[in-house]
Amino acid sequence: MILSFLRWWSPLLAYMVVIFLVSSASRPSLLQYAPDYMWHFFGYFVMGLLAIRAFARGLKYPAGGKAALFGVMLALVYAVSNEWHQSFVPGRVASLQDITADAMGIISAVVALYIGWSLKGTAGVS
Repeated sequence: MILSFLRWWSPLLAYMVVIFLVSSASRPSLLQYAPDYMWHFFGYFVMGLLAIRAFARGLKYPAGGKAALFGVMLALVYAVSNEWHQSFVPGRVASLQDITADAMGIISAVVALYIGWSLKGTAGVS
């Protein structure tokens, strides 16, 4: 049981720690390579994938509605909490634009997954 939990949840939890650590820096060096909103979109696209993967216990077959919804909700709650966390970091601010970019990344992950499953012909499998 613990191995199953680790298999599905440890990548997401590790990714959340990485986002927290990057968000704790006053001025992350990553920002020099692309606009902030692109990092938010891409970062939360990946988080959306990992969250859905954790709730669905894999991505080989389409996630059920609950797994997808819970994955999206978890990623969105984390996005909002991370913006709140940034409001306490010197040189950082919380912004609605960042949360919007995060949400767009998460929703895009869901869309990409369902397009992928449709192309594979597994969209009807639950």
